Amino acid sequence: MRLWYLLLMKFFGFLLALPMLVAGCASADNAGESVEETVMESSEQETRLADDVEAGEDWTDTPDGEQEGPLIGALTVEAVSANDSEESCWSIIDGSVYDLTDWISQHPGGSSRILGLCGGDGTSQFQGKHGGSPSPEATLDRYLLGALETP
Repeated sequence: MRLWYLLLMKFFGFLLALPMLVAGCASADNAGESVEETVMESSEQETRLADDVEAGEDWTDTPDGEQEGPLIGALTVEAVSANDSEESCWSIIDGSVYDLTDWISQHPGGSSRILGLCGGDGTSQFQGKHGGSPSPEATLDRYLLGALETP
């Protein structure tokens, strides 16, 4: 009986000490700092970066070596016509440019339906088959690169 009592006491003692153990597992880098201090420190670094920029100098908040997004250049008819293959398939639909490369193999109607749109204006084909249908239009939105630039 006495053994059970001791085991129960150890178990409950462990449960009481568990929150303190978890709270004490902060990393050595931030030991003694609150979350607010850490957040404030990182925002101060961003402010210092912006303050170091000279007048007329370009500035970005993207760290060196990282891209802000895909570098696709101008979305012109010429750019679309250069992306006319299964490896890079762009199409113009309703005045917007879409990169349909990843959709080619997924299209329920078969890849040939999408390959026929590569490098050109696919508005009439898309509208003729899917015009007004919310699901195909929502799927198309996932591949939007941007608005077609006109000369």
